[in-house]
Amino acid sequence: MTTLANAPNFRDVGPLPLTGGGTLRPGRLFRSGQLSGLDEADLKRLEALGIRLVCDLRSSGERKRFASRWPALAPARIIEMPASTDSAAGMQTLILRLAGQPGAAGARRAMLDLYASLPALLVATISAATEAMASGWGVPVLLHCHVGKDRTGVATALLLTALGVRREAILADYEETGRRIDIVEETRHIARSLNKLLGHTVDPGALDALGRTDPAYLDSAFTAIDRDWGGIDAYLAASGITTSRRERLATLFHA
Repeated sequence: MTTLANAPNFRDVGPLPLTGGGTLRPGRLFRSGQLSGLDEADLKRLEALGIRLVCDLRSSGERKRFASRWPALAPARIIEMPASTDSAAGMQTLILRLAGQPGAAGARRAMLDLYASLPALLVATISAATEAMASGWGVPVLLHCHVGKDRTGVATALLLTALGVRREAILADYEETGRRIDIVEETRHIARSLNKLLGHTVDPGALDALGRTDPAYLDSAFTAIDRDWGGIDAYLAASGITTSRRERLATLFHA
């Protein structure tokens, strides 16, 4: 198993069990947080994986402030979030919501609302990414955002659903992030912004709600899909993941 010392949430998603039997193929789908702190040893490990496509789910501000490092000898194409998604992708809406409801309950409500908004935010990027994957040149693929929990968590869950991974395995993969990140450290930059807005130190319970991998958060994303698209199959079709594309992805990602 490949690990990166300076990106603790980097990991190979496979093998995970499929609903019809079998597993995902290892070494095809990776997920991570931001990659700005990678050292030379990390870059050598990345180089050996042969990743050909990177889906960067961060805002343009995050990409500029935390510029990714990548091995020069293993270049990968990058798909970035559209500029029109910058405000939502940069979590400004979440921060403003927390300014109005700064406690733990307000933070949890804000996270549920955030996850409900993510499927719509990710449609264009998922469409472009799966088109590249289905063509063959976009595999292996890496999905990442800043922490690798929320945007990456929902995007990965949607892709795994399209690939036929069992729901309990999708949830287990999502919850794995909670065992890999330092919640206090990862929410520190949000805390600084909130402290300025509120004029006082933010409630530690609110930071815990922001940083945790709560199954209810992921459920909120799928509930929004049911409400706004009429179900996961309609959402995937709207994201360009047609039946034929799903079949093609299965040949590439199933063991």
